[in-house]
Amino acid sequence: MMKKKVWGLLLLAGIMLLSACQQYQTIPEGEARVYKWRMVTHQIPGTARYEGTVVPFVKAVEEITGGRLVIEPFGANVLFPNDEAFDMVKNGVVELAAIYTGFWTGKDPVFALGGGTIPGDPIATFDEHFYRSDQLQPIIDRAYEKHGIKNLGAFDYAPEEILMSKVPIRSLEDFKGKNIRAAGVASLFYGKLGASAISLSAPEIYTGLQLGTVDAAEYNDYLVNGEMGLDEVTKYIIDPALHVGPSTDKELIVNPKAWDELPDDLKAALYVARDKVRYESAIAYGVESRKAMKEWEENNNIEFIELPEEDVKEMRRLGFELLNDYKEKSDLSREYVEEYSKVLAELGYTEDAKILGYEE
Repeated sequence: MMKKKVWGLLLLAGIMLLSACQQYQTIPEGEARVYKWRMVTHQIPGTARYEGTVVPFVKAVEEITGGRLVIEPFGANVLFPNDEAFDMVKNGVVELAAIYTGFWTGKDPVFALGGGTIPGDPIATFDEHFYRSDQLQPIIDRAYEKHGIKNLGAFDYAPEEILMSKVPIRSLEDFKGKNIRAAGVASLFYGKLGASAISLSAPEIYTGLQLGTVDAAEYNDYLVNGEMGLDEVTKYIIDPALHVGPSTDKELIVNPKAWDELPDDLKAALYVARDKVRYESAIAYGVESRKAMKEWEENNNIEFIELPEEDVKEMRRLGFELLNDYKEKSDLSREYVEEYSKVLAELGYTEDAKILGYEE
């Protein structure tokens, strides 16, 4: 009987030992660990700014890493509201986000300027935009680091946005009293013009225009806005839309713990995939948006309004006045504006740079 009891205790101990080991299984020799991440974005599945950047990015990462890093993407508001992505990445609820920095202006005012969303900005080309982006990235990096997030920089390229309206806006004076859907620094810019900024997420813009919740809305380019059906609820295009020129639609931010756990070659793969998307987005967005613009122009239900030259000049001045105001909002925003003025001077926009305090 005693012998049976001893064997029973040994068997039980063995089972418990095996059970405990299961939680700490090591990867068999010769097999690489597979990292599985989740990624969120504010863009909507089915649109070019999702299918043309987010999807190719996750596919490129998996291909480059031979399946060792697999990223599952989620579109706007699927896992949680877009404006919660900052804290969700910080806390490790998701590992990665490709998202607009302007959502975080409550964290630090400099985030309103991140990505190049600068009212009145004279920069107009792909090369100028990414030169500016790379020069200013260290400042945005520090802003994210202060809040416990790793920034991998500009994710993709976005051509200048458009301003869609249900009512005619033919002059600077006509902006006064209008309700305009706007985000980030654009909200303050339209305030400078006498309008009221209304916050609507991307999926809400259609009904906002349709129901008259807003008189006008700034959002993406002709391509994406057409995919969202916004041409169906737009009566006027107000040109130029000076709230933002070519910019970074999304910054790529990572949970620091998840980042630190990655081997160096997988970290490098993320940068390679990011740069691939930068190039492809410039082709897809730039060329395809120009094609889409023709469809909007041929729509007899939409009138294109070109603002008077003197009003455009004044709007640019007000945009740069807003930037000078940002120097007083935080140390990082002051540094951002000062560095931006140097970039403008380097690119030949000396007079604009001087408005921001640049001295030769």
